[in-house]
Amino acid sequence: MPMSEEERRLLKELELGLIADDPHLAMELLSGYPAPRFRADLFFGALASLVGLVLLVAGATGQIIVLVVVGFSLGGLGTGLLLGKPFPGRGRRRERPAG
Repeated sequence: MPMSEEERRLLKELELGLIADDPHLAMELLSGYPAPRFRADLFFGALASLVGLVLLVAGATGQIIVLVVVGFSLGGLGTGLLLGKPFPGRGRRRERPAG
C-alpha cells in the first residue's frame, strides 16, 4: 500500500529534523553501516563485577573480612556501571538550534 502525500511530508520532516539534531547519527543511518561503539563503561563494569566476585569468594573462604568488604564494594561498583546510566557530563551534547 503506497504512502499518502501527508505521510510522505511527515516522513520528510522527521528526516530533516533528525539531520538537524544529530547529523552524525543521520549519516550512519543513511549509510546503512552504523559505526561500532566500544562501551568502556560496560567493559569495566563487567571486569569490576567479576574481580569483586572473586575477591568476595576468596575473602569468605579464607575468612578475611577486608577482602569480603573490598570484593562486595567492587562488585557493587561494577554492577552500577553495568546497569546504571552514564555519569553526568559523559557522552555527546546535543545543541538545539536557536529559534
